[in-house]
Amino acid sequence: MKRKRYAAGLLAVVIIFVYAGNVRSEEKPVACVICHEYLDGALAGPVQEWRGSIHQQNGITCDLCHGGDPGVDLGNIRQLTPREFADRQSRAMAKSRGFIGKPSGRVMFDVCGKCHAGSVDRYANSIMGKAYLDDKGGPSCTVCHGAHRNAIPEVPKVCESCHSDTTGFDQIDAMNVTASTIGELSRIRIKLAEEKAKGRGPALLPEFPEDLGSFQIGFVAFGAVIVLFLIGFLVYGVLEKRR
Repeated sequence: MKRKRYAAGLLAVVIIFVYAGNVRSEEKPVACVICHEYLDGALAGPVQEWRGSIHQQNGITCDLCHGGDPGVDLGNIRQLTPREFADRQSRAMAKSRGFIGKPSGRVMFDVCGKCHAGSVDRYANSIMGKAYLDDKGGPSCTVCHGAHRNAIPEVPKVCESCHSDTTGFDQIDAMNVTASTIGELSRIRIKLAEEKAKGRGPALLPEFPEDLGSFQIGFVAFGAVIVLFLIGFLVYGVLEKRR
């Protein structure tokens, strides 16, 4: 009995500790968020997009991408004089505190690479990534994924902002377009054109399974399990009736 009481007490302490830690982390003020929401209008837009994003859900705040000091005490921001407001703003956005503003070029890759090193390295070595770094029109990370409302882009829809013809884009690795990818894309387009000329619709599954995403593979596998279950159930029903 004593052991059960001790275990229950220990569990309660752990729950309280974890809950208190979560409350503290949620209540921790972020000067960037408070200030931008106070300024309202276009300057509040980034915060509005960030709220509810995968970055907010994982505790990624403004300073991790833009630098600066998010811990500046703003007090009651509505009661600050213009001079006090300017002072706090300069402290939060001081270069001495690592403020870089809007990252671009190699700096953007470095910022995104803090959490997405593998993806950034792949993209940096692709045709589009090199074109971006060389300032030759390649898209940056934020063009496809969004700067604040970050999401996995829908290919080929997201590609339409730069490409008039996106045929076959959903069957290649958009993050790693190389010279061989161009040849592969040509082969895909020729096959799709041949199928269309023969009056055949698109295949149920892509011909290139290596290009299926993990979600697609999981979805197909789950569907296969359901189909097999139904077949087994029908066979079982038929055998039972024959008895």
